[in-house]
Amino acid sequence: MTGQFYATTAMGADFVKNPILGVQARQLKLIDRSGPTTLRVLDLGCGAGTPTKLLMSDENEYQVIGADLSAQALDAYVRDTQRGAVQLDAQRLPFAASSFDIVVSDDVIEHLVDTDAYAREISRVLVPRGWLFLSTPNLAAWFNRIGLLFGMQPAFTEVSFEKIFGRPGDDIVGHLRLFTSKSTRQFLTHHGFEVVDVRGARFEAMPRIVRPIDRAMARFPSLDGNTVIAARKVG
Repeated sequence: MTGQFYATTAMGADFVKNPILGVQARQLKLIDRSGPTTLRVLDLGCGAGTPTKLLMSDENEYQVIGADLSAQALDAYVRDTQRGAVQLDAQRLPFAASSFDIVVSDDVIEHLVDTDAYAREISRVLVPRGWLFLSTPNLAAWFNRIGLLFGMQPAFTEVSFEKIFGRPGDDIVGHLRLFTSKSTRQFLTHHGFEVVDVRGARFEAMPRIVRPIDRAMARFPSLDGNTVIAARKVG
């Protein structure tokens, strides 16, 4: 299945407010469940635990541990999921090699300085042929391409930690590294992953008037607002 890319289809009601998880719910079906009965999962950059709650709530199928840099997020994660959690830096994971069958890491990589260390650490803690489910905003999204023609700062990007300049919005989210769909695939391949599935997900913060366009563009991974990838560790 290497190199194949799939269009995003309609999402279930449970995922209306998180289009990325709607895509990942389908990608999880790629996993061969003839192996271990319970899969060990690291929810890396777990926040309050939305992936754990909506994708991996069945404790008979998934043994999940949350991980985040924010103590506040971890408190919410433990409270809302009743799972264990670890405070850590995603660039240095305190786990032994081959500790997990799956790593889920949504909207994390764009916040990191050393993305290479992050990818190497994920590979290290995954078992051979283990799965990585990763999402990140797409710098080459259709709306960014249009905005650049008019001299606008691309969405998802920031030039200051104090204020937003050059684009709409006022939320400072701390994005440091921005990827296109192509560069995300190449980056993961470089770090020893086989990219199995690439899909687009719509950008949740779109104004209502352009949401139908964004939903249509999400069918094309090169133009989507979010890139959502399922990859396997090689070897």
